Amino acid sequence: MTYRGFIPVVVAGFLVACTQDAAGPAPSEMTLALQAERMAQDVATTTRTTHEWWVHRLFEGLRNTDDPEAQACLAEARELRQQARAAYEAGDREAARELGHQSFLKVLCAVVEVFPNAPERTGAAVDQALERIETYLGDREAPRIRAILAHVHELRDQADALIATDPVGALALNLRAIQILHRLVSHVRDAHDHDRSADDEMHVVSF
Repeated sequence: MTYRGFIPVVVAGFLVACTQDAAGPAPSEMTLALQAERMAQDVATTTRTTHEWWVHRLFEGLRNTDDPEAQACLAEARELRQQARAAYEAGDREAARELGHQSFLKVLCAVVEVFPNAPERTGAAVDQALERIETYLGDREAPRIRAILAHVHELRDQADALIATDPVGALALNLRAIQILHRLVSHVRDAHDHDRSADDEMHVVSF
């Protein structure tokens, strides 16, 4: 892939505020979070279901087939990315962020066109990571980790509800979920909006 310009592109919806105490997580919970994060990263690596992998596979696939619907999605994504860059340069960062969000969704539109099973496959990877982490935690005290896992379960429920009518939206939510687990230590340590942080990390798209 050729990287031509770096602007934030983010996935849709469902922002949630983090309500963590100011004292921060206990050292023992951070240790658990580190091991849980490694489990999530291992699942993401072995199942190849991160946003980076899907975008890489998309452009590999388009080198071998000229899918008109996928190409149309990418053309719209390019246009939205240019609009986002113009808005950013004009100082309107919220408009730039929203346009970037729409651009990324158009890239996911192309992913789903070329790989129709992407939402199901990514959702299954999130479920696998959740199961491994929850088995590892057992009955240990880990309130911050468990709150984040509960939110990831909510994202999975929302994705499953969308998968028949909006597979792009379902894929976006599943990718957000796996990104949160992939960076679990940061999400446990820092009091921030988990969804927005995960979305903002999935920001480089090149085509």
